[in-house]
Amino acid sequence: MKVVHRKDAKALKGDRSLSYQVISPDNVGSRKFLVTVVDIRPGGSTPVHEHRTVESMYYILEGRGQVTSGREHKVLGPDTAVYFPAGSTHGIRNVGKARLRYLSCHAPPYEIEDLYRSWQAHETLVTTGG
Repeated sequence: MKVVHRKDAKALKGDRSLSYQVISPDNVGSRKFLVTVVDIRPGGSTPVHEHRTVESMYYILEGRGQVTSGREHKVLGPDTAVYFPAGSTHGIRNVGKARLRYLSCHAPPYEIEDLYRSWQAHETLVTTGG
């Protein structure tokens, strides 16, 4: 068993977001999936993007987020999950007045730093924790 606290996880920081890689190949050796906890402040978002060979899902923990996939837009709240097949576009924007927190899960895992680097105008790579 491997336990990871959010404060010890690698973090990727954006203008209004912070993503913690709580389960990844780097910290626990996972080979089949990647889990991040994402916090987005009001008005913040992750750009619409795709993973050609990776299935993804979001599970909303707190707040309200407008999820975009293709031409669809849906506002989701706590205790709601959304699935994105491999190759589909997806992104999320905090449309509430409080923090949006969600789990983002991907299978198989991918180099999340590469995705954030592709958003250079939007995100900056940082490291936190041990």
